[in-house]
Amino acid sequence: MTTLQKSFADDKPDWDYWHDTANVNMHTSFVRVIVRPHTKPTRYYYTKHTKAFLKDDWDTWALWSHIQYQQKQGIYYHLAETEHYGKTKVTYELWLSLNNMIELFKLTLLVIVVMSIIGLLLGIWLIHIFAKRLNQPLVDLTTAAETIVEAKDATYHETLPVPAGPAEVKALGIEFNRLLTSLNQQVIRDHQFVSDASHELRTPLAAIRGHAGLIRRHAKDHPEIVQESLATIESSSLAMQELIERLLSLSRMDHAHLAGDWFDLTKLAQRVANSYPIGDHKPLQVIGTETVLAYAHRDSIEQVVVALLNNAEKYGEDSHITLEVARTHDRALLSVSDLGPGVADVDKAKVFDRFYRVDASREKQIGGTGLGLAIAKRLIDLNHGELEVIDNHPTGAKFVISLPTKG
Repeated sequence: MTTLQKSFADDKPDWDYWHDTANVNMHTSFVRVIVRPHTKPTRYYYTKHTKAFLKDDWDTWALWSHIQYQQKQGIYYHLAETEHYGKTKVTYELWLSLNNMIELFKLTLLVIVVMSIIGLLLGIWLIHIFAKRLNQPLVDLTTAAETIVEAKDATYHETLPVPAGPAEVKALGIEFNRLLTSLNQQVIRDHQFVSDASHELRTPLAAIRGHAGLIRRHAKDHPEIVQESLATIESSSLAMQELIERLLSLSRMDHAHLAGDWFDLTKLAQRVANSYPIGDHKPLQVIGTETVLAYAHRDSIEQVVVALLNNAEKYGEDSHITLEVARTHDRALLSVSDLGPGVADVDKAKVFDRFYRVDASREKQIGGTGLGLAIAKRLIDLNHGELEVIDNHPTGAKFVISLPTKG
């Protein structure tokens, strides 16, 4: 429009100048200049094809400001400006075709839509592949878990496959295997416990039934066997009662909680030693006079010390028993040692298991339920302490209790 205005000279536009300067396409651009002199008639100047273009102006309707549409011509940008040269009024009208731009826009929109559809379909396909690849380890874990659950002959050593990736699924597989191992170990322990308990109960039950049958068959002819059989039945029933009470005690400890408090471990050891019924042939010595404060449940610790003294008396073979109290920088220590045959290295890790027999032949001669050390270990665990067995020197075994202490 600026170039067109500059091309106006001698009361008419210079089309050659305008075309060369504006560099427009004359087939898609149309110009009309209306010159209205003050005293002369109005004159009209057109570029090539403009008159034919304007013949259809009755079919023109405005889309919005400066945009016009003709049914046969298409969409055009229309601009009109008026200038005054003295008393002469000149109106410039310019129509620029937007059809090429519209076609380019339609082509661009079509390409965007097509590429969007292709990208969507490709994305869905790739997401399906990646999701399947990411979910495959979870599917494998689920399948393995179902196989373990539906297995008829479980060995309780089954584990789930741990995938190499992704990292989250690998960590999940490892934690599942840890949980599964813990549960399997608990099941194995429970099975072993039931087997051992039934074995321990079978012996006194067999004795009771045997002597009851003996009384039923021979009491009339041999009345002297009645007292002996009744004594055996009584001792067997007492052994069963003791075993059942200890089993119930262990069962209650699985969900027990002990409230701790500070107390003098040295005084507790001396009190237990003074009240413990031990013969003169088994001297009991207490080592340690320094005050050693321990944080635990006092009565349960006293119960453990008595259980360890009972164990030392049974297996110490009339040897000297020592009860010693000491302290490190953060632990209170109480040990019970004897000079007996001791505990072999292979048995030290299992000696606190329920019904574990270090020497089955000696155990039958000595008697007992085989639960004393298991109960002691569980009580120490409930007090957040440690109980271990080490070699005593020059011979024998030493059971060491470790508890939290004040500095």
